[in-house]
Amino acid sequence: MHDSVATFYGGYDQVGLFRRAPARIPLRLVALGCAALALVSFVAADVSAYESRPALVGVTVVNWDVGNQLLTTSGGFTLHGSQSTALSLSCSSLCFLITGATVSPPFVLTGFTTTNHPIQYTNVTVQAPNSAYNGPMTITLQVAQK
Repeated sequence: MHDSVATFYGGYDQVGLFRRAPARIPLRLVALGCAALALVSFVAADVSAYESRPALVGVTVVNWDVGNQLLTTSGGFTLHGSQSTALSLSCSSLCFLITGATVSPPFVLTGFTTTNHPIQYTNVTVQAPNSAYNGPMTITLQVAQK
């Protein structure tokens, strides 16, 4: 049964009989969404890498002490947190008999060697702190008691 008046007004009598066209997402919108998702993931990765980088440790000057007396100074350096470095001191005349060493906190002494012939070389290996630091480092050398 068909109503001719309904046809005149746009066929409202057959409203439930037509299939609706499937919704289509424009290809440009899909490409834009994928690009935005990739950009957000790259930014998140960069932020994560920035926050997890090791702390920077800056030593302005290295003071070499014997007891409470300043023996010499050497230039500073920069390294990453928890990184180790070796420092050396040499002496060719009127040298002390060095038996050990300590370093000022927050540094940790991890190695000590000394060679006395023909020139005295004292090698100290220190490990930097985990956290950021900027300042001097003092190495105190112990000498043999006569």
